[in-house]
Amino acid sequence: MTIRALLFDVNGVLRHFDNSGAAQGEKAAGLEPGTIARYAYDHPSYTEAKVGLMTDREWADGVELRLAKDFGATAAAAAVAPWRADRGRPDEVMIDLLGRIRATGMPCAVLSNFTNALHSDLEVHGITVDHAFASADLRVTKPSPLAFEAAADRLGLHPGEVYFFDDQPGFIAGARAAGMPAELFINPQALTQRLATLGIPVQVPASL
Repeated sequence: MTIRALLFDVNGVLRHFDNSGAAQGEKAAGLEPGTIARYAYDHPSYTEAKVGLMTDREWADGVELRLAKDFGATAAAAAVAPWRADRGRPDEVMIDLLGRIRATGMPCAVLSNFTNALHSDLEVHGITVDHAFASADLRVTKPSPLAFEAAADRLGLHPGEVYFFDDQPGFIAGARAAGMPAELFINPQALTQRLATLGIPVQVPASL
């Protein structure tokens, strides 16, 4: 089939997290490293937020309430503020490349296992795409083939007409199980090489 759209993961491709906000919050509150991860990402509510059963705000409020219960309200507030303020580090090279791809007329979309905050985060980082799908929007997470089928359906395309890039091998497997061609994202250089084989003429940034 002819490729009619490109689909990208967000975290690890277009932005990166080093957990500096969580580390700052834990230090400010006198908490052990990794505490926020245990109370936020290891808690069942995070899975619920990623499939749209609660909003990002509701999930974060729950994290603060759980921290307050165990460490006190002052410590919880001190820990949560830097953590929530950290929206990751944008990958400027990839964002520039994304713009160049879209300039060729090839539609670009993103699919991320994330809460409904994905959309505001894209705006914060200046990441402009034709369509953005958070797992919270689709009510299903990668690597389920249903997530890729849902994204393709919202694009108005067959999965075989969408080419997917992600930095997680398991998600690549999920896309392929849905009939969507996919490739592991390594770096911008490898991406541009694959685009060339797909017949997508991209002007490569000088930094590459």
